[in-house]
Amino acid sequence: MKYTTLYRDQLEITKSKPMGKKSLKALFGKKPASFQKYARTMKDICSDYTQEGKNICKLLNEELQWRKNGSPVIFLETKELVSYLYEAKFNFEEDFNVTPPFESFAMVFPENTEINGVTLKSALVTIMTRKEFINLYGPSIVTLQDLLCADYSDDELCIAVHYETASGSVDTNFSHLSKLSKTLKANAVSPLPNSGTNMLQALTQIALSLCVYHSATDGEKLEKGYPSSAISLPQSKSKASYKAVTIRSFKEKQSSVGDSSRIVTHRIPHYRNLRAERFYKKDKYKNMKRGSRWTFVKEVDVYGSVNTLLS
Repeated sequence: MKYTTLYRDQLEITKSKPMGKKSLKALFGKKPASFQKYARTMKDICSDYTQEGKNICKLLNEELQWRKNGSPVIFLETKELVSYLYEAKFNFEEDFNVTPPFESFAMVFPENTEINGVTLKSALVTIMTRKEFINLYGPSIVTLQDLLCADYSDDELCIAVHYETASGSVDTNFSHLSKLSKTLKANAVSPLPNSGTNMLQALTQIALSLCVYHSATDGEKLEKGYPSSAISLPQSKSKASYKAVTIRSFKEKQSSVGDSSRIVTHRIPHYRNLRAERFYKKDKYKNMKRGSRWTFVKEVDVYGSVNTLLS
């Protein structure tokens, strides 16, 4: 098995194009520029207060954060796991909370993984509170309307997802989680090119579901290191350039549960949100926000009638 090519930041994309190489030479001379220097220069050039310029600056700030944190990359172990995460049902809009394994991370999928006929590509994901995003983007990018919008609280979770299209541009979805469905529907009214709307919807749902899965399995399915399968790295990058982890499938099986008066013979596996105060008393959980922990409720399939990944 082979994985999709890792997410490329804006400097890597620029270096891959003939015109991009010329522009880099004009800006920095023959000596290669670091990503930090490139991002600083491009933000100065793009900070013209147009929406396009602001969007470029926002993306560069997220990529800078990702790089500063060691460029975490999460490899999803199998296509079946990806499908499960996409199909898992969660209400992301009503008091949803979760702690991501990293504030910013790249997701990488087994090659030719499809969701609704769209072949998934590697993506950069950032999940933080609204206040953290505003601080990350900075005063030169954030508008007064962004700051004063009464629809959102400072601690509301937001998600930003980016992936590289076939043309080398980057399609983006940013949303407050309370408005996620509305945002996705708005994107669908004016679809992005290259099936961008469907791609971003799938990537967004998988990223959030991955965080729930990570919490529900108590972090035990996220293993340090690269998978044994073939990895396609961006040009000029090595494995040492990334903080690699692989998220594994859950494969334990429970045949039955219950007491002497009632035997459960069938139950679909699902997640349960832990909100009670008692779940946050241990030292390892006491600094977590209430409602950010999840647990996996295993399936019960005495007669072998359920065929699921998590079995």
